[in-house]
Amino acid sequence: MAGAAITAETMGGALAAIMAWRVTPDVAPACPLCGAAGLGVSDHSARPHAEWYRLVCVACGLDQMLAVPMGAQVPGAEG
Repeated sequence: MAGAAITAETMGGALAAIMAWRVTPDVAPACPLCGAAGLGVSDHSARPHAEWYRLVCVACGLDQMLAVPMGAQVPGAEG
């Protein structure tokens, strides 16, 4: 399945995999496309503007960067 890619339909699973990795970075989550264990996740973020993650699965060929926009800063809301 070379050229596998995250789509609108699989984005929820991709975001769940990223969140699982952030909670437990020592445990590779399952691939959101094929379900294989050992999804590679790496953080390439450009904070404070966006979070960027690279997802790599050797089982299905997924190799994709995902941008996760961060919420807008509200002036004066810092505390």
